[in-house]
Amino acid sequence: MLRGRMQEVARRFTTNEMATIEVFGRMETMKGTMKNLSTSGCFLELTKGDYVPQEGDCLRIILPLKSLNKTRNLFGQVVWKKGVGFGITFIKKDDISKNFIYISILLTV
Repeated sequence: MLRGRMQEVARRFTTNEMATIEVFGRMETMKGTMKNLSTSGCFLELTKGDYVPQEGDCLRIILPLKSLNKTRNLFGQVVWKKGVGFGITFIKKDDISKNFIYISILLTV
């Protein structure tokens, strides 16, 4: 169960894509490798950066897909972490703003 809702298991595909990771509310970017991908999320491992994203952090993942000559932007939230690896659930870009505002309000109370 994931935050009050049933966790669905999506088929995962092994990947080895380099990614740039931006955490909303932080100035720095990090480098990492996407190790697996599903329709609901992905697993990333940091390769460069001083900050390891924490559970609840909202991110933008920038994936340059050289074989397709395209770049993809994915948005997600960290649902778990272990060492320099962390699991992401994908969320809509609009939900990032709502989550960020909600967290900001909680931190000021």
